[in-house]
Amino acid sequence: MGVDIDKKRVVALCGSGGCGKTTLSEDILFLTKQTTRKGSVENGNTVMDFDTEEINRKNSLQLAVGNTQWHKNLIYFIDTPGYHNFIADTLCGIQAADSSIIVLDAKEGVKAQTERVFEEARKKENKPVLFFVNGIDKEDIEMDKTFASIKELDPKALILHLPIFDKESIKGFVDVLNKKAYDYQNVRIDIPKEMEDAVEEKHLNLVEEISTFDDELMEKYLEGEEIEPEVLHKTLKTAVENAKISPILIGSAAKSFGTKELLDAIIELLPAPKEEYDKNVALVFKTYNDPQIGKISLMRVCSGKFSSDTNYFNVNKEQDERLGALQNVQGKSFSKIENITAGDIVAVAKLKTTETGDTISDKNSDIKCDFVNMPLPFISYAIYGSSKGDEEKIGSAISKIIESDPSLKFTRNPETKEFIVTGMGKMHLEVTASKLKNKFGVDVALKLPKIAYRETIKGKNQSHGRYKKQTGGHGQFGDCVIKIEPKPRGGGFEFVDMIVGGAIPKQFIPSVEKGIKAAMEEGKLAGYPMTDIKITLIDGSYHPVDSSDLAFQMAGSAAFKDGIPHCKPILLEPIMEMEIYVPDENMGDVIGDINSRRGKIAGMEPYKDKKGYQSIKALVPESEILEYAPTLRSITGGRGFFKFKFAMYEEVPQQIAEKIIEKAKE
Repeated sequence: MGVDIDKKRVVALCGSGGCGKTTLSEDILFLTKQTTRKGSVENGNTVMDFDTEEINRKNSLQLAVGNTQWHKNLIYFIDTPGYHNFIADTLCGIQAADSSIIVLDAKEGVKAQTERVFEEARKKENKPVLFFVNGIDKEDIEMDKTFASIKELDPKALILHLPIFDKESIKGFVDVLNKKAYDYQNVRIDIPKEMEDAVEEKHLNLVEEISTFDDELMEKYLEGEEIEPEVLHKTLKTAVENAKISPILIGSAAKSFGTKELLDAIIELLPAPKEEYDKNVALVFKTYNDPQIGKISLMRVCSGKFSSDTNYFNVNKEQDERLGALQNVQGKSFSKIENITAGDIVAVAKLKTTETGDTISDKNSDIKCDFVNMPLPFISYAIYGSSKGDEEKIGSAISKIIESDPSLKFTRNPETKEFIVTGMGKMHLEVTASKLKNKFGVDVALKLPKIAYRETIKGKNQSHGRYKKQTGGHGQFGDCVIKIEPKPRGGGFEFVDMIVGGAIPKQFIPSVEKGIKAAMEEGKLAGYPMTDIKITLIDGSYHPVDSSDLAFQMAGSAAFKDGIPHCKPILLEPIMEMEIYVPDENMGDVIGDINSRRGKIAGMEPYKDKKGYQSIKALVPESEILEYAPTLRSITGGRGFFKFKFAMYEEVPQQIAEKIIEKAKE
């Protein structure tokens, strides 16, 4: 966009819900004269939260992109959602950016989502991080406590600014590196006497930490020599760019405190984009559907140059893709541009084959940009239309939503015949239902999914089935004797032919099996499919004229249905194998909760990927964990997470089985 690559910055604004990321975006745009008025989340008129759902809920539900000029530099910023339900977009934003600004509420400090985005940006992506403590004008804040929570999260986090309070109100800040104080009109003021010792201590800590990244600097520091501010700043920048130091800045986006200083830090400390390849390469990191325009793809250029109305190549799909008009992005507003280079972010409408995560490059290129692994969705609801025939509409509309939200899954359970939508949390699924209604005109209801119970037997029995029907012409005759017995759990169905002497002709024996299988589809107790049963065909008879395939199917079905009530039928339920990851201090409460859900703890061990966490393995009935996600979040303060898969079927306890059977009969 006409700016040299070393004067570009691409940053993701991350943090927990309600910390003020969108307000900060709004302040940046207003301060840099990209907008003429400063919108607010409460009033629903911000640039970044433009979706109807976001405006109604007063929360960011998807990432949005903006850009601005600051001291002749071009800054792209990606405003990401702050709630775990929409973590997929946050991860996409971090992937597309060169560095992350993690915003924290001054009163609340580090929260679960703060930890998650820091881990993604620093530990997985190894990208630079800058902390911005927002809302320092709030009452009853404890800055020392907030700073300590950041240091616990990231021991390499260093305080660059300290707040100056005048009684209850914020007066300004101290630049710790240069030991200078300013008010928020950028007027130089004196450092308060009572802060001088603290400022000196923090200054020395900062100088010492910076010096560790340069041997010559460390030698000067140890010998007590004065180090030039320019040298310190240069070394600090290098350390930040290499993700060795995370600066901490402070401010209040609502009051426009600290935003200028943050913009300065973005330019002075965070890295410019790099030409990653020797070809034209771009990453599509977000797709969404606009009611007027249709499919819109957000694209970050990794290297080279792209032009409007030009043919390129989708490396992932191995197909040509024509880019139409390239559009500069400011929230939902677009303006056409002709050419873009490394570091630029643009919107492109109506790409034919390209999806989120795809790489656009030159013809015959084999370069694929790294992209995030989408988090596994873990909460499911059955989705029902308001009228018959809505299934097709739901499927078509949800496919468009999934285009913009790959963390959402839509399937059909073949056993319960329900359509299932799976996502990152209940709010995620509620927003999906609301989008279906408001954007696609499909009114749906979300219900807890049915459990795919099954039925089996614990006893044996011998049963006789006969089907005889006489009509004007040929009649129908089939006769069989079967032995019914249980198989071990997970044994499935077994049919054994023990007919001797031609009691039943061979061509009719498969018919008996077919009739029994049909009867097994609906059990006697509650109508659930039957399993883990062995059938032995031991005897029977036939009629040389009237016997037929249908007659022996009916005979087999009758024998099975008559015999099953005498075989001690029981109800089975699906058991899920769970892995639950929780902070050490919450382990006891989580285990207690799992026990209350009829779960069996199978093992515990420290979680190797996260210090201070335990991995708990458990076997739990599926019916007990349909709404487990919010409970786990409540117990662990949002820090626990889990995954599960089907393990086996087990007998339902009698008292619970009676309730299930009674409900099924109703």
